[in-house]
Amino acid sequence: MSYSLSSQDFHFSQFNENPLLLNPALAGANHVMRVSAVYRDQWSSVSTPFKSYGISFEARFKASNWDKVDPKRSMIFKKSTGRMAGGITIYNDKAGDSKMGTLSTNFTYAMFFPLNKNSRLSLGLQGGFVQRKMDPAKLIYNAQYNGTTYDASLPSGEDYSRNSFMYGDLGSGVAYTYSREERSIAANDQINANIGFGAFHLTRPNQNFTNGTADRLYRKYVFHGNLVFGIPNTLMGIAPSWLVQMQGLSKEITAGTMFKYYIKDDSKYTGFLKRSSVGVGAYYRTGDAVITSVLLETGRFALGFSYDINTSKLVNASNAKGGFEITFRMVTPAAFLYQRHAKTMF
Repeated sequence: MSYSLSSQDFHFSQFNENPLLLNPALAGANHVMRVSAVYRDQWSSVSTPFKSYGISFEARFKASNWDKVDPKRSMIFKKSTGRMAGGITIYNDKAGDSKMGTLSTNFTYAMFFPLNKNSRLSLGLQGGFVQRKMDPAKLIYNAQYNGTTYDASLPSGEDYSRNSFMYGDLGSGVAYTYSREERSIAANDQINANIGFGAFHLTRPNQNFTNGTADRLYRKYVFHGNLVFGIPNTLMGIAPSWLVQMQGLSKEITAGTMFKYYIKDDSKYTGFLKRSSVGVGAYYRTGDAVITSVLLETGRFALGFSYDINTSKLVNASNAKGGFEITFRMVTPAAFLYQRHAKTMF
């Protein structure tokens, strides 16, 4: 008897906090510089916990060229070219009794093409390498039952050719970004939106630990969108988002909304980023879980917490306990956020 060993792609409930896992074209789309970290622990109520964690860094190249000030007409913006950004992500995952691990390091490059003063199109390319490993000695096989009891000394019947291997990986994507700042500090009428498509594992690398026919990884296709808009003349904001992932026979759909309460406003005159908010959200991952989420944002920093309430067929075993996740984010504001301008060009 033979078995096919596999593990999921990196899977986070706070998907908006891990943009380069959704689409390489999102590198630099919303911030001059962004650093984020994530830790997830799930299924501890059912089996050996699945632990995933990682760090992501992205930044715009020559950010001052994105919105360059005309030296002859102070406070007037002029058309800028060569809008590019890059990033690096390192994610690690350990799953189950065999400690099946996936360590992924990817480099991302994105180019942006302004459509008008509020919107732009971006194309992204991602490439890197992945290391997969496991400990087959910690697994239990049907062949090790002697008819009465389990006997670990019996051979497993599996022909493992390797306990670890590495492969190269490629991904690409396209995204549309729309951003409109507040008309005044207290107006709270800003709008920010992203929508896009990403494709991963383009070369379909082999995933086999055993000898035999190659087990090639399915390509993964990701459709995503998010919107953040303020309710004018209030301290409230709404942030709906959705995610569709398809890989082979598997499909995942997640959608929900976060409600934000703004505590402080930006200071566009002193140059200090002071906006703070508290966000509470709920999302549903079809056939799997209800996700509750809290996001605390203060200035350049953000801290997010989420918990999955399991609703799948495992609910009897899990007692509805899915997993918790924590994220941290630090960003740099736009280079010319605090310069008043009478005319904006793209």
